Amino acid sequence: MKILICHRPSGAFGYISDGWINALRDKGHVVQRWDGHEQSWRAFGPQLYVGCSGHRQPIPPRHAAQIAIHVNPYGPVNIGGINESDEAIRWTLNQKPHAVFGYGQEQDRLLWSYWTSKHGIPWVPMPTAGDRTVYRETTTDKTYDAVYLGGRWPYKAKTIDAYLMPAIEGLNYKIHGWGDWPAGISSGELSDDQVAGFLSSGKIGPCISEQHTHSHGIDIPERAFKVALCGGVVVHDAALSLKSMIPNALIAANPSNFRDICHLYCQPSSEEARIELAAQQKAEVLAAHTYHHRMAALLAALGHSEEAKGMLA
Repeated sequence: MKILICHRPSGAFGYISDGWINALRDKGHVVQRWDGHEQSWRAFGPQLYVGCSGHRQPIPPRHAAQIAIHVNPYGPVNIGGINESDEAIRWTLNQKPHAVFGYGQEQDRLLWSYWTSKHGIPWVPMPTAGDRTVYRETTTDKTYDAVYLGGRWPYKAKTIDAYLMPAIEGLNYKIHGWGDWPAGISSGELSDDQVAGFLSSGKIGPCISEQHTHSHGIDIPERAFKVALCGGVVVHDAALSLKSMIPNALIAANPSNFRDICHLYCQPSSEEARIELAAQQKAEVLAAHTYHHRMAALLAALGHSEEAKGMLA
């Protein structure tokens, strides 16, 4: 298929949509980012355009492509700061999408339900996942006890400060990130080609999510899937819904429990158990939670059954 993906913004959506592109190209689809100009749309002639309500582009008014739009929750449950804006809802409806999708699982359908119940647009559950074309274990030499890559800003800092900061005390850790990390904590940003090697260098990968992930179970960060694919043990904060995707992920009940788990699996006495657990977590991601699986689900929902099967072949 010929597929256009919306322009690449900074932040998580950019990396996530990179994963979609890598998976599709890995299976022979012709995929490009769209620059937003009608001329390039017409020249490419997409069969499918995958856009985003938060990164809107001027989709040509007359075209033959199917349209799938990533959207935020829009339903009877109010998730402060996360629900779709009125402006984004209007824009999305004007594109007449064949389907919308969001970072939730099937059990989260209620949170996006107004897209379907009010407007008749199918919603496809498409949580984050792992990019197996990029993330793999590059070394078994675990230089650090714990490694963490990510940004810090006021909203995210609430869980980082509660969970991550106490947990790394006493460990041989390395943090790379951006934003407002306290002085001396972050070693700065990494280039994309350095990430897999960095994540492979830690025994464990502490994973931090935001408060709405704790309370509503949606928007699991990619980090857990990346860590698992790179051979580290996933130790996650209180994002209980991750268990339905990675059953062997270690999910902490609270910050104290998080610290205890992190320290336990960094001990020499836990090395055999750590290696076995890391292999189990990696296998669970590869079995059902890569971007090959996510793109297969989207293509199937749009009626492309053979292409969907091909994503998993």
